Amino acid sequence: MGILDSIFGGGHKNNPMDSANKYLNKIPGVAHQGYDPYVNQGMEASGRTSDIYEQLLADPTAFINKIMGGYEPSEGYQFQKEQLTKDLGNTAAAGGVAGTPMDQMNQGQGVQKLLSGDMQQFLQTVLGMFKTGLAGEEGVATRGYDASGKLTDTLGSALNQQGGLAFNNAQQENKNRGDLWSMFGKALGTGTGAFLGGTPGAYVGSKIFGG
Repeated sequence: MGILDSIFGGGHKNNPMDSANKYLNKIPGVAHQGYDPYVNQGMEASGRTSDIYEQLLADPTAFINKIMGGYEPSEGYQFQKEQLTKDLGNTAAAGGVAGTPMDQMNQGQGVQKLLSGDMQQFLQTVLGMFKTGLAGEEGVATRGYDASGKLTDTLGSALNQQGGLAFNNAQQENKNRGDLWSMFGKALGTGTGAFLGGTPGAYVGSKIFGG
């Protein structure tokens, strides 16, 4: 590197932009480390909730049937069924209609009502748990979306700062080059003019090279 390179722009060891960039360049890595886990979790949760909503919109009945496919009569239902059957049997026996079609119909209707109530309770319980889980997934998705926005803002801010530093640095270097060239021209002109003819020549030279 020549002497003019050193004077007009080469090798600024203490360039403020370089000093600042040592820290600004670390921002993307730190930001990704802090935000990426939440962004990734949010994307996964968003994908799962989207699949569920598509299933519900495409065929709600199939969705309910899938839930009810896991139904089994509860212990409460079994207990109530035994009690109901015993009570209806006693009533039928007391009325002298035990074992008749009417007795069987009464018992069947009573058991069916208990079963329907038990199935309805099962469905409501599962849907309640489903709603809670879905709300949780949406919360994770929302947190991921927020993290994505903050990550974008952080990276954009760092890039904007680096762009501003680069602009100011280039502007300052151009100004420095202009000032140095002006000083160099004046010095050269004065020296040339002096060589041509003393003080008047120095004046002429300074006007030619930057006066």
